[in-house]
Amino acid sequence: MEKIKKVLLVHGYNGIPEIFRAFKRELEALGCEVAMPEFPVREEISVKGYFDIFDQYPEFFGDDCTVIAHSVGNGMLLKYLAATGKGLNRYISLAGFAVPFVVEGKDVLNEKVALINLSADELEHAKTAIKESFCIFSNDDHIVPYKTLQEYPKKIGGNGILIENIGHMGHKAGLTELPGVVELASGTIEFEFSCGCIILDENNNVLMEREISRRGDRFWAFPKGHMEAGETEEQTAIRETKEEVGLDVEIIDKESIDNNYFLHDGKVLKQVIQFIARPVGGTELKLQAEEVEQARFMSLDEARELADFEYTKITIDEVKERMGL
Repeated sequence: MEKIKKVLLVHGYNGIPEIFRAFKRELEALGCEVAMPEFPVREEISVKGYFDIFDQYPEFFGDDCTVIAHSVGNGMLLKYLAATGKGLNRYISLAGFAVPFVVEGKDVLNEKVALINLSADELEHAKTAIKESFCIFSNDDHIVPYKTLQEYPKKIGGNGILIENIGHMGHKAGLTELPGVVELASGTIEFEFSCGCIILDENNNVLMEREISRRGDRFWAFPKGHMEAGETEEQTAIRETKEEVGLDVEIIDKESIDNNYFLHDGKVLKQVIQFIARPVGGTELKLQAEEVEQARFMSLDEARELADFEYTKITIDEVKERMGL
């Protein structure tokens, strides 16, 4: 991953959150040049107000730059990039959204959120003008609807990263650290890459395996593993399924369902690409004992209930939607 020299921090509705001050200290310690401007807040927020501040930092847009934006600041950033034709090497979104929503009893907030209704052209510019986008969101955000957060990375062609129980990441969340963000912003993070299959039988029951991690942890997951030289993503997914549970499968949806999450205190970003597949030639299982403790077919609802991680639940929801179940 390319090292970054300049990082711009773009706050949202309530001003600079505490976590931004931590990012600034850590990034400067890594040798990055960091700007943390004060944008208009609450009643004073306007598109022009944000644009005027962005205009003061022309050197923070380009091939050697990362922008970390929070909440309303995300939409304002993407509007600015589209309006000026500027681009970025890397963009990290915290609680980003592309469409308005309403929070009961928050009239001023709702008025400002309504400004963030990104057009098709603005979304398309984000896809082409930003080299890499990473969109971090939580399952307990008290401001932005969960579905809206999940849809944001899809709309801008970014990588969604779910971190559970960190709220909206603003003042109320009280975060003083957020592993992985500084590493992503500076280009010092490592990547771990796996491919696998989400296997549905003829009754649309799904295969879940009780996986054994390298540390000995147990959790319910889908078969997956690392890519070998010369393989495509689909070939890796099919091979790893055969190795872990003994099934031959056929991929029935070429559009993958992807998960991204941090490991090792944010020093590694795990990227998992998964394909919906059907068994070929039977469903008799033969487990790879050192990696899989048990495995069985179950209903999608039972799988969702058993799932240990929120991103697994999101994957099951996506499967249901795609398959019309």
